[in-house]
Amino acid sequence: MRNRYYTQIKIWMTAVLLLWVAACTDEPGVGVKGERDGNKPVMICAATGGLGIATRSGEGQVGDSVAIQNRTMLFTYPSYPDGEMASAKCVFDEAGFGYVYTKVETKEPLMWKDIYVKDKEKNLVEAVYLDNLYNYPVQEEILNPDFDGQKDNRRYLQTDNFRMMYFGKQYPKVADDTLGNEFKRMIAPLGTPAAEEVDIIWGKLENVGFGTTLQFSLQHKMAAVGFRFHSEVGELQQALNGNKIRVWVDYLRIWLETPGFEGKESTEGSQAFSRLKGEIYQDGQPGARYSQKNVFWVKDSLLQSDETNMVFSTPIWVLPPDRSQFRVFGHRPELFIDLGEDKVFHGLFPETMDWWRYDNNKREWVEYKNVPLKLWPGYQFTFNVKLLDKVEGREIEFVNVEVTGWSTKLIERPVLGESGITNWDDLMALAKAYNKNPSKTNYRLMRFGMWSEGEGKWVFNLLRNIEVPVGTALPEFNGDNFKIDFRGFHINVGGTDITEEQLSTK
Repeated sequence: MRNRYYTQIKIWMTAVLLLWVAACTDEPGVGVKGERDGNKPVMICAATGGLGIATRSGEGQVGDSVAIQNRTMLFTYPSYPDGEMASAKCVFDEAGFGYVYTKVETKEPLMWKDIYVKDKEKNLVEAVYLDNLYNYPVQEEILNPDFDGQKDNRRYLQTDNFRMMYFGKQYPKVADDTLGNEFKRMIAPLGTPAAEEVDIIWGKLENVGFGTTLQFSLQHKMAAVGFRFHSEVGELQQALNGNKIRVWVDYLRIWLETPGFEGKESTEGSQAFSRLKGEIYQDGQPGARYSQKNVFWVKDSLLQSDETNMVFSTPIWVLPPDRSQFRVFGHRPELFIDLGEDKVFHGLFPETMDWWRYDNNKREWVEYKNVPLKLWPGYQFTFNVKLLDKVEGREIEFVNVEVTGWSTKLIERPVLGESGITNWDDLMALAKAYNKNPSKTNYRLMRFGMWSEGEGKWVFNLLRNIEVPVGTALPEFNGDNFKIDFRGFHINVGGTDITEEQLSTK
């Protein structure tokens, strides 16, 4: 009988779901007013969205909202009668409808009468939460009988996973853990089954109407990092195409807990994630004690090559954010790449970066110089790395880092995107930026290509065919210190293909 409620609601929720992507960004949590009957089941729609920063495809664009489908989430709510926090699994079907069950096996739905209403006059529920950490339901605190404050400083075996979550120890153990397998590793390739838990997504709705359809807009709480390699040395460029490549990073945080850290609102040291606030605490000092060596991105495998077979990329890995300045405590992460045959290259991460960001209010690009390098939550970092071969020894150069908002679907296996020209607006923006400052240090231009030391000029990549009507005015580049790598694509105006010479005023 209870399951019939879901069928009835699903009929009129179809229209809601079709408008969900737009609705959730405008007014999340308001939902559709339902009957204020406590015997109605709780229904949920949810989506993840990109951040308000520029992407490579256009001025000021953000990642599209992606509806949650075909996966299990955890719904946390104040329970009746006294408001104690409780949690239940929410199972999303292929259409994006989320069904909340107190018992998944028997499909016992969570009813609105089971939820505590604090504001009874307005019939509002104070706050509800949704995240993908369904393996960590809200728990009662259990005293640790072995607590002595020295060898075992855990006051509780299990903590309240609402205020501050404890992820437990790594199992199975990993042989090269520098902390003796003390903490669970929270790192995985984006798009893999393991990343569905590691990639923490979280959302909160406040003052929701009793009996409404809950619409969550979820945020990514972790960071994502990938590397792209190239070389102007022919031997090294060829070696990048080998099938026994190793890429790893030393001195990197790969867990959320911090050794010896008494977390905020925590009853036990080492806890780091608050479901209440959706925050990852990073108050521990980075350094050898708090970092892991030999964190592999690629191990005895191939790198992913682009269409030109000139740029080789690692997978993107999800890992904890780190908002500490690496340089403060003397242990900046160090990148290694082993091409085989004693060709091992390494270099410290840069301390700072120059970063451009699109200001939606000013409708223009704003450049931030010498920004301390931090792995912010909700962002993807793509490091472009050049392999060098100098007399004094082999080394690497961090050419630039691309910082974008999180916009990759969780179910996809992503391929690292490449800087380049994808539409007419890109071409116009490129010309404007180039004319303002054509020097090799203009990081705005790295959105469209790379500076070639060998050629002494910019190389901009055309990634798609661009076709515009006859009579469209061509952008003019002041000078010819650039070339366009057409890669088999064309720029066509009114049926006529345009060459790079036609774009240059020189």
